[in-house]
Amino acid sequence: MEEINNNHLDKVDKKILSAIEINARIPISELAKVSRISRTIAEYRLKQLEKKGIIRGYYCLLDPSKFDLTVWKLWISLRSTTRLERTQFFEYIEKHLRVWWYGECAGIYDAVICILAKNPHEFNAFFNALQDKYGKIITDSAILINVSFEYHTRGFLLSKHSKLIESAFQEKPFLKKISTNSFKILRLLSYNSRVSYVELSHKSKTNVKTIKKIIQELKDSGVVVYFRPSINTAKIGYEFYKVLLTLHNPRGGIIPSIVQWGREQQNITAIIFCVGPWQLELEVEINSFRNLCSMLNELRDKFPDVVKSYETLLVTKEGNYQLDLIDRIVRIE
Repeated sequence: MEEINNNHLDKVDKKILSAIEINARIPISELAKVSRISRTIAEYRLKQLEKKGIIRGYYCLLDPSKFDLTVWKLWISLRSTTRLERTQFFEYIEKHLRVWWYGECAGIYDAVICILAKNPHEFNAFFNALQDKYGKIITDSAILINVSFEYHTRGFLLSKHSKLIESAFQEKPFLKKISTNSFKILRLLSYNSRVSYVELSHKSKTNVKTIKKIIQELKDSGVVVYFRPSINTAKIGYEFYKVLLTLHNPRGGIIPSIVQWGREQQNITAIIFCVGPWQLELEVEINSFRNLCSMLNELRDKFPDVVKSYETLLVTKEGNYQLDLIDRIVRIE
């Protein structure tokens, strides 16, 4: 399990994190302005957050559906096994080209894996290969499809209501081919979304004006969801939980009402809409299990006839947190 640290963040650090999580490409001058500090201090504080590992990197979140890909979710329980077998299992998962993201968990499941596939046959081929290789240690599994996904700001950083960073994506297929030049720029942004326009121009052999136009087109078309930092909140004393919500008759205004409630919570950083054994997954970053229970009790009190059950899982380790899509698409093809 990843060690939970308690690095002290003052109000300036929190303002920087709050600003950069909305747009990882925010210029230093603008970051300084919203944080009410000088440009020099803003640059220094940002570097310190990177040095401490609180900011793990800056990435470009792309919508898989724009590349004709569906995200399948596989939850797995493992039997008690040797450390070597468990290590080999997760090494296989981490290196697999179709695994977009995965988490090691504590709870009713030991792992959650996001698999990229164009159709059920591709997913089935992945699952069959996994069972052939590790079926002896897999005791149970649940399969879902991610219908859509939305990100929220971390309201707990500034003790404010969370805000929607991006509304649900993974919903609309892409209708036109991405140019070779656009693909090249996406690869560069996927490694470091804060890379400057000058450096992008140098590496892609494209002028800055054209690059700005390409990036705007990619954002307008929904290929680029947003430019995101990967923030390791374990470094500041917060734990990462998944909450799996099973609902009674999840139709009409029921799910929108729960989603609206979720958007108002300071500690719910994402909501995933699913097809499978449960209908919603909440991603929660919170400083104690007691506070998580309190938040979920509020949910049940507010929607007593809607929430059938829920399961909570502590994500002890994230793998492929970069959510790199471009490199996987290239290598899969």
